[in-house]
Amino acid sequence: MDCLPKKREILLDEEIEQQEFVKIINSFYRQECYIYAIIPEWEEELFNDLSNDFIIINKFPFPLTRIFPRTIGFLGYVKDSKKHYIYEFYLRSTTMDFLVFSEFDVSQYLNKINKKNIDIYKVFESNKIPHITIGSDGQWLNIVDY
Repeated sequence: MDCLPKKREILLDEEIEQQEFVKIINSFYRQECYIYAIIPEWEEELFNDLSNDFIIINKFPFPLTRIFPRTIGFLGYVKDSKKHYIYEFYLRSTTMDFLVFSEFDVSQYLNKINKKNIDIYKVFESNKIPHITIGSDGQWLNIVDY
């Protein structure tokens, strides 16, 4: 029998501060945390903050729907041992469609993601990998365990 995911939500304060947000993430991931994302090229400030820590796996036109202006999305990840970048990604979660936190390294699966199959959430679901996503408008965290 397939293992069904256990999903739960944690509501966040409307203006949660960095220290509190990191504390919540630390309650799930005591060690390092991997941040998987598709970062649009207009997020120059985020790219500068990440310096060489963001490992780019692939890039493709973004968004994929017929919306203009089109730009490039960079698929990749950060191994965030000190939870230094967690809050920066949280702040940008409303402008980044694909963002996942996990304690597992799934970088070997990221090569399968391309412009025809952009859904990084399916990597975690199909491989039954526990992860956290951010709800719309940054109002809650979705925690998925198997």
